[in-house]
Amino acid sequence: MPPSKNTKKPKSDKSGGTAFQQVQNQLKWVDLIIEVCDARAPMASRHPRSASLFGSKPRLIVLAKEDLAEHAASKNWVNALASNPNQKAISLALKTSKGKSKLIDLALSLTEAKRKQLVEKGILPRPARVCVVGVPNVGKSSLINWLVGQKRVRVGDKPGVTRGQQWVRVHPQVELLDTPGVLPADEIEKSVQLKLSLLNLVQAGTYDSEDVARQGLHILKAIYPERLKEYVSADSLEGVTLQALATKRNLLGTGGIPDIKRAASVFLGDLRSGKLGEITLERPD
Repeated sequence: MPPSKNTKKPKSDKSGGTAFQQVQNQLKWVDLIIEVCDARAPMASRHPRSASLFGSKPRLIVLAKEDLAEHAASKNWVNALASNPNQKAISLALKTSKGKSKLIDLALSLTEAKRKQLVEKGILPRPARVCVVGVPNVGKSSLINWLVGQKRVRVGDKPGVTRGQQWVRVHPQVELLDTPGVLPADEIEKSVQLKLSLLNLVQAGTYDSEDVARQGLHILKAIYPERLKEYVSADSLEGVTLQALATKRNLLGTGGIPDIKRAASVFLGDLRSGKLGEITLERPD
């Protein structure tokens, strides 16, 4: 997915660097990158510069919010994203502990070569160092909390990492940087921006909710036509509108006029919470 022509420069942080530089500084000291994406739109929720940012460093792609996505589609995405021995993928629902052992096993597998290399150099064995990165709101902090759980065993600062950031032992052979790396989503095309807005992965107030809801209905008509007709009690797809939804939910304004703004808010809320059912907006090629 190429960056759009209207590319903005990354915003500077208080230390004078950029958010990208902060992430790159973190990556210097880790053996494995866990890149978090949204299982409902795996490609749209990945940063367009991820390949150049991460280079050849081992990567584990986590498709978060698996419980809100189609199971079969998530399975296909996991297979598609496990493109080479240096990259694996897993889909997770972070509301339960299911999948934690599998994620740790994948992390150990992807860092095995590095750990062996250290031993061959005569360096004392140490746990693999891992950091979690991704675009805003995709679930990075939730994944860290899910991995850490209640028993937080901090192991102190590491050289080269911003003071105050801590490493947490999540397994005898895995240490996790407890601060997520944020990749600012400032290089995205309009079609991608729409998907991120639909899934609440961009800051509220940066998009028109009515416009996003209308376009979202248009997208879903092609993927889930029968489900949408049932959702608004319409006999045909032409009847699937925000006005029809407002009428069905009794979202009426002065004079009994359907309140389109409230209908848009309801639709987006239902889509994001799973009330519209399991949704996957993208399929692997």
